[in-house]
Amino acid sequence: MSDIQKRFLIVTLLTCLIPVSRGNAQNSNVPVASPPPEIVPESAEKKKVPLLDEVMQIIEEYFTDRKGYKSGDMLTRGEIKPLFRELQQAGWSVKAEKEILKRLHAETDYLATQLSTPKGVIFMRRVAQMPGGYDRLDHILVMPYGKRRIHEFINSPGGYTMIEYMTTTKGGKNLGKYLSQTRTGKGFNQPTPYIYTQTELTAALKQAYEKENPKSKIRR
Repeated sequence: MSDIQKRFLIVTLLTCLIPVSRGNAQNSNVPVASPPPEIVPESAEKKKVPLLDEVMQIIEEYFTDRKGYKSGDMLTRGEIKPLFRELQQAGWSVKAEKEILKRLHAETDYLATQLSTPKGVIFMRRVAQMPGGYDRLDHILVMPYGKRRIHEFINSPGGYTMIEYMTTTKGGKNLGKYLSQTRTGKGFNQPTPYIYTQTELTAALKQAYEKENPKSKIRR
């Protein structure tokens, strides 16, 4: 490399570095302004926990406003999460939220996806009228070929009558007792831990409210 080329390279490097150094020096001499303190209005107060009858009203209105919903429809986790946010905005942060949500089927669960199809909705609303109908579906689901059986019930004319037989007749109860003796059918006639309907969810929320807010009273 010739002397001229060396001089050119040095000048180029200095030209690139000097502005950066100056900039850094300038930045190091400029004090960093600290953010202004947050101003909290003196009038701002934490919301009081609503009374139980107000909570019940929020729940009732939440379901009344839901498009396409019919009382007795099986609820899913995603459908109910916004209700907890409404209760929180009203002043009650439900401590049992995670526990309650775990007791609801997720939208991607097999039973939820099957009951959301056009034929599934018709079948669901038949089963909703039967005592323990949803529970029987969950019991069947964990048995051998359970998914296939539920799919057949939904897509066969009169398929709901099998669930009706299991839940409303003596023969169906005896069948349940027999199935309870199998490895996958234990407790076939008994309720599952799941929350399926608005009525069951309301009862769970009422229980949670009374546990978390023992001093609150219902407005008379």
